[in-house]
Amino acid sequence: MATVLASSTATIDEMVQRARGLLPRLRERASAAEALGQLPPETVADFREGGFFRVLQPRRFGGMELDYGRLQLELCGTLGQACGSSAWVQMVVACHAWCLAMFPESAQQAVWGDDPETLVASAFGFSTGKGRQVEGGYWVEGDWVFSSGSNLCEWIILGTRLEQSGPPKQIWTLLPRTDWEILDTWHAAGLKGSASNDIRVKGAFVPTDFSLDISFGPGGGPTPGSLVNPNPMYGLPLAGFFPFNVTTEALGIARGAVDAFAEQLVGRGDRPNLYGRQIRLAESAAEIDAAEALVRSDVAQIDRLLHEGAPVEPAFQAKLGRDLSFMVRLCAQAVDRLTGAVGAHGMGDDNPVHRASRDLHAIANHAVNNWEQQALTYSRTRTGLAPLPMF
Repeated sequence: MATVLASSTATIDEMVQRARGLLPRLRERASAAEALGQLPPETVADFREGGFFRVLQPRRFGGMELDYGRLQLELCGTLGQACGSSAWVQMVVACHAWCLAMFPESAQQAVWGDDPETLVASAFGFSTGKGRQVEGGYWVEGDWVFSSGSNLCEWIILGTRLEQSGPPKQIWTLLPRTDWEILDTWHAAGLKGSASNDIRVKGAFVPTDFSLDISFGPGGGPTPGSLVNPNPMYGLPLAGFFPFNVTTEALGIARGAVDAFAEQLVGRGDRPNLYGRQIRLAESAAEIDAAEALVRSDVAQIDRLLHEGAPVEPAFQAKLGRDLSFMVRLCAQAVDRLTGAVGAHGMGDDNPVHRASRDLHAIANHAVNNWEQQALTYSRTRTGLAPLPMF
């Protein structure tokens, strides 16, 4: 029998309030997260206790099923102010409940049936990872890259390139923790605490019901999971919409850097004469406000998609990818402007302005945030050309 649980009643505003309450602790632990290469256990416990990993999980499994797009904008824009790695892991792990809810019901029950708090990781990019169709499913093996927060998870969704004749094809496969191992490969300059390590599968059978055949391109509409999860957000296409989970952290990180720069400026006795730094502060704050306004207009359209039944147009998908990538670009520019003016005493690794700059450049280097790729997709879509493949 399918497991169905009473859902949480938290709203986006309530989750933001919970996030604000965590900011002092997350800020204190930011250096520890970088040193550990993963979130401190106390932060993981805070996120679990506060329900932060369940914000996109279907209500029938006790999740909150909060509005896609608006949730990420508000929640990541808050958590990121204190610790970029914490904000990143929180939303990247949480968004996999959105992905899993598109899979067949049997896959959802396998993950959440006994324990609805079970967490799911992902690795969409592959180095040697591949799959081939066999009787009853797929045989999957090889290495995948950059699986943030996978150390917290018991299952993983892999972007799986199929070996077959004809055009290349990619599907999504779901594997339990016994079928994959984590490789210690994440030693990066930014998002140091995200544990974005590589994944190795030495060879595993994946039943057909534990796979999902949807593209990372234009489209959308009903998924196998839509039969049991009728919320329209579980039919949103990955292209354009998935980047909300790996971009909106940038807003919070950038705002945290502006706050830290202003605080450091206040602490200087010569600040009345530091006109250049005052102008940099104003320019960066305005740039971040503009970046948020750009994406907030897109969120209003997503609200109409979810609540008024408006169709998902390819042009809007392309605009989403453009706007989210450009938002990250603006945030990185804004913080870089500040980083160049923190002074000699602000050059330490633990200076939050420097940490923010490193984290923002890590976000900007995520594949879906590549500005040239997203700009070309937007322009090609607008001029009647096929978009370039993302993977």
